[in-house]
Amino acid sequence: MTVVLFELLTLFTAIFCYKDLKATKMVLFIPFLLLTVFVEFIGYLSVIYAVQDKNYWIYNIFTTVEFIFYAYLFEQYFKLPFLKKVAKYFIPLIIVFSIVNFIFIQGTEHFHTYTLLFGSFFLVLFCCCYFYEWVLPEQINQNLLKQPFFWVCVGLLLFYLGSVIINALYEYLRSSDMVEEGKHIYGLINRSLIVVLYSSFSISFILCRNNRKNSSLPL
Repeated sequence: MTVVLFELLTLFTAIFCYKDLKATKMVLFIPFLLLTVFVEFIGYLSVIYAVQDKNYWIYNIFTTVEFIFYAYLFEQYFKLPFLKKVAKYFIPLIIVFSIVNFIFIQGTEHFHTYTLLFGSFFLVLFCCCYFYEWVLPEQINQNLLKQPFFWVCVGLLLFYLGSVIINALYEYLRSSDMVEEGKHIYGLINRSLIVVLYSSFSISFILCRNNRKNSSLPL
């Protein structure tokens, strides 16, 4: 439930900053966060009623939607035409990969870890490419810390790097000699990564607000 509350706080921050977000692609975070909170709430209820294993299909669909959403944002915020094309072509690629994984590999009764790892790899790559663009000569003199999408990238980079690591170690953490400890460690790390991710989102929304106010000040 803590995760849902934290996501709600980020959603309310985005709604509060709506006037400042609506002139940018960042405004798309509002419907995306609404969907995120809904899915997480369903997940919370499934844990309470012990039907989590039957709801993996919801998470599997949402994971693909997440990757599509983030890839679209990268396509909009990349400056180099080549990187824009890579982000654009990633969208149909992740859809095809998810469908193949659903039909032929992990099916409906398991969380699609292969899709998560595949998409995470590309998102981490996109984050690194975004940072690279900002060290190019034409961008180097600008303050990266004041760029709202920079903080989105920071959150995504840390979250998906951490997710790849803990999901790669998931089976080990659930091994017979440390089942309970493994679940506790997995849950603790996952919650911490979520806090980092949504804190970064909130910072980006507030920066949109501050940047608009500063741009409206008389010179």
